[in-house]
Amino acid sequence: MAFDLMKKAVELDSHWSILAIGIPGFLLFFALGLWALRFFGRLEFFKPLDLPILFDRQRRKVYRLVEEVDDKGKPTQRGRVQVIEHDWDDIVAEHGVTTYTTGSSASRQHTLALMVRDKNPGDFTGDVTPDNTPPYVDGFLLGDAKTLSEFTTPRVWEHVRRYMNENGPPLPPGEQLADTTVPVTWWDSLGAVSVFGPGYAKRWRESWGWMLIMHLLAPLMLPLAILMATTNWLSYKTAYPVAWPQEILDKVGPPLTPEQLHPPITNKPRRHRAKRERKA
Repeated sequence: MAFDLMKKAVELDSHWSILAIGIPGFLLFFALGLWALRFFGRLEFFKPLDLPILFDRQRRKVYRLVEEVDDKGKPTQRGRVQVIEHDWDDIVAEHGVTTYTTGSSASRQHTLALMVRDKNPGDFTGDVTPDNTPPYVDGFLLGDAKTLSEFTTPRVWEHVRRYMNENGPPLPPGEQLADTTVPVTWWDSLGAVSVFGPGYAKRWRESWGWMLIMHLLAPLMLPLAILMATTNWLSYKTAYPVAWPQEILDKVGPPLTPEQLHPPITNKPRRHRAKRERKA
């Protein structure tokens, strides 16, 4: 629209009002477009590939990597991260729920926040409850809000709590480590955001009905998939890896082996139960 007004404004027979509205309007929309491109580009591109969290139950510490930021929350230098260390005994878990409403529906977003107590709590006494919270000096999110729900959020925290306090397993029984491979080519990104890309023939074999529907909607969905795939690919291409400092690696030791990740499950003896059944 702004471009059409701009074309009319430069015509010889254009009215002065079109000239007065078209040129400023074009420049305004052009400036807004550049600002939006830069703003959202900073949110999506040139970000750390991962900012992991380490739970060290031997020393009862929690380590996390964060970007170095200035007072305004902007990264001081791309690729520079710092380690923040917390005492596990200072961690308090908070299950947050945010409700979003539209004209016809409502949805909830669940978050798991690990808040860090102030070591000088002042006048705080008693147990931690929703109405009685200690002063906090820091906090960070655990898990992805897109995948957490009313049921999985407390389970994630319970797994971490058991690992740190009760010598629980590193992974829940039957679970596997998440796949952290990233798209290498644009074709890989297309497969990650749409029904096209790698695994195309396999998708037809497993759910041909859904594939048929998606191909009927291809005139609408394919341009969007191409745009999403391009953004996905560029975000990974501009992301930079981060690494734990050697001093932290020396503290926590080498990565766990598959046997340590999945310790054998031992059944408790049922001798006492059998005796009680005989008495009954």
